[in-house]
Amino acid sequence: MHPLQTGSRGARPDCPESDFRSAAGKFASGVTVVTTRNGCEVFGKTVSAFGSLSLDPLMVSVSVGRMSPLVTAILNAEIFAVSVLRDDQQHVSRHFSTRGNGRSVGDFPTIRTRKAVTGAPVISGCLSYFDCRLENVFGGGDHAIVIGRVTAAESGKGDPLLYFDGGYREIQSPDPVAGVSAH
Repeated sequence: MHPLQTGSRGARPDCPESDFRSAAGKFASGVTVVTTRNGCEVFGKTVSAFGSLSLDPLMVSVSVGRMSPLVTAILNAEIFAVSVLRDDQQHVSRHFSTRGNGRSVGDFPTIRTRKAVTGAPVISGCLSYFDCRLENVFGGGDHAIVIGRVTAAESGKGDPLLYFDGGYREIQSPDPVAGVSAH
């Protein structure tokens, strides 16, 4: 079986897709942009299915629609970066979630990036990033599960951009008076 194929194709789902989407939307997640450079082209896509996978060796995983040109580009280039967006970077998330905006020659025309170790673009001003060499790819239904070995990582200050129940959210700073009882 090809690594991007799954064994349950054509099986009738037990759960209606609308119920699944509604339930999955109740899981708050950070927002990332996954990028790669393949020759003179750059590719990027907004992805919420990201996780740290292993400390030994250092690895992360992302889940990307397997028909996305980003998957093919990562397979060919064997590098990618994951940029964790800050709460003031909704415009970056929207840019890379809009069809047609995730592929360019040279650099992305309206989004600033920089390079770390592998040469994959890292979103400038992001909260943190993971620069990776491709370790493995597995099929997961209509998505590819991409595993990367981390070659560089960095974090900055700020709050993450969150996605919950169909919209962007921000972390509310705790009220300094809340939780203090007056006895």
